[in-house]
Amino acid sequence: MAGVLPALVATTWVQAVASAAMLLVPTLAPQIAAALGVATGLVGLQVSLLYGFAMLTSMQAGVLVRRRGACRTSQYALLLVVCGCVVALASTALALLLTTVLLGLAYGMTNPSAAQLLARFTPPRHRNVVYSIKQTGVPLGGILAALAAPPLAQALGWQAAFLALAVVAGGTTLLLQVRREAWDSDRDPAARGRGLGSLGVLIQRREILWLGMMGFCLAAVQMSLLSFAVAFMVEELLISLVIAGVIMSVVHAAGVIGRIGWGLLADRLGRSLPLLHGLAVAMGILFLAIAFLGSETPRWLVVTVLVAAGATAIGWNGVFLAEVARRSPHAEVGEATGAALVLTYLGVLAGPAMVGLLLALGAGYGSAFLLPAAFSAAAVLSLLGCGRYGRQGPADDNDRAAERP
Repeated sequence: MAGVLPALVATTWVQAVASAAMLLVPTLAPQIAAALGVATGLVGLQVSLLYGFAMLTSMQAGVLVRRRGACRTSQYALLLVVCGCVVALASTALALLLTTVLLGLAYGMTNPSAAQLLARFTPPRHRNVVYSIKQTGVPLGGILAALAAPPLAQALGWQAAFLALAVVAGGTTLLLQVRREAWDSDRDPAARGRGLGSLGVLIQRREILWLGMMGFCLAAVQMSLLSFAVAFMVEELLISLVIAGVIMSVVHAAGVIGRIGWGLLADRLGRSLPLLHGLAVAMGILFLAIAFLGSETPRWLVVTVLVAAGATAIGWNGVFLAEVARRSPHAEVGEATGAALVLTYLGVLAGPAMVGLLLALGAGYGSAFLLPAAFSAAAVLSLLGCGRYGRQGPADDNDRAAERP
C-alpha cells in the first residue's frame, strides 16, 4: 500500500476540491439568490446542470487521460475550478451560468483521471478499499463546503467562498506538478479518440455497459434518498427540520463509513459482484421499508432504516469504480470509467426528477419511494448481465508492477 498512498491522497483531495466546488452554490443558495435577484429554487437547478456538463466531459475525458496523463488531466480539472470560481466573482446570473459550465466540465474529468492513476499503482488485493477511500472525497468536499463557505459568506460576502476555493484549487494544481513526470510517464500523445468519445467503450465492451446500467440505477437510488429524505421526514413523518437535519448528517456519515467498509469487505471476499448484488438487494428492501414508514413509526426505527439506507445507497460507489477498473486493460481504465460514469450521471439526473414528478402528480412519499426500490431491482438484473462476461485486464501484482515506472 505504500506505493499507492501518494496517489490516493492526491486523487482523494482533488475529488474533495471538485466536490466542494460543485456544492458551493447549493450551500450558499439563499445569499446568492438574494444578491442576484433570482428565486432560490432556480439556483438549486444548478446541480442538475453541473452533472449534465460533467456527463458530457466524461465522454471525452478518457482519451485526454491517455494523451496527456492522469495527473495533467487532474490539473486541467483544477484549473477549470479556478476559472469557474473567478468568473463567479462577477456576481451576475450570466456569470453563475458560466461558472456552472466550467465546474461541471471540471468534475467530469476527476473520476476518469483518478481511476487511471490508481489502477496503475494499486495492488489488486487492495483495489476496492483504495477506490472506496478515494470516493470519500465526495462527502469530504461536502463537509468542506458546509463548514467553510457559510462563515466566509457571512463575514466577507458569498464571493469570498469562491475566491478561497480558487486559491485552494490553484495551490493544489502547483503541488501536483511535483509528481507530474512520474505519474504521467505512461501517457501516449498519439492515442486517438473515438467518434462517440468513451461511449464507444459501451458498444465494444458489454460488461462495462452492464456495469454502467447498474451505476445508472444505483445513482438514481442514491440521489432520490439525498434529495427527498429531509422533506419526507418533515412533511410525512412530522419531524422538525432541525432534527431531520441531524438525522441526515448521520445518514451522510453512514455513507462515508459504508464506502470504506464495503471496499474492505470486497477485498476480503476477493470479489466485487456478489457484494454489489447484496447492496442492490438491500437497497430495494430498505426503500420498501421507507415507503411504509409513517408519523406513528417509532423514531428509533426511522433513524435505523434511514441510516442503513445511507450506508448502502451512498456507499456503493467505490466498489463499482474498482470493478470497472478490474475489467479494463490498464490503458483503457480512464475511458471505461468515463463511459460508465456517463450512465451514472444520467441516473443522478433521472432519479430525483422521476420521484419529484410522482410527487407533483399527487403521489405520496410512500408510493414515490417504491420507484427507488424498482431501480434497485433493475440494478440486480444489470449485475446478472455483467456476470455473464469473464474478467479482463491486468490480473495480479506482477502485471501491475510491470506497468509502473
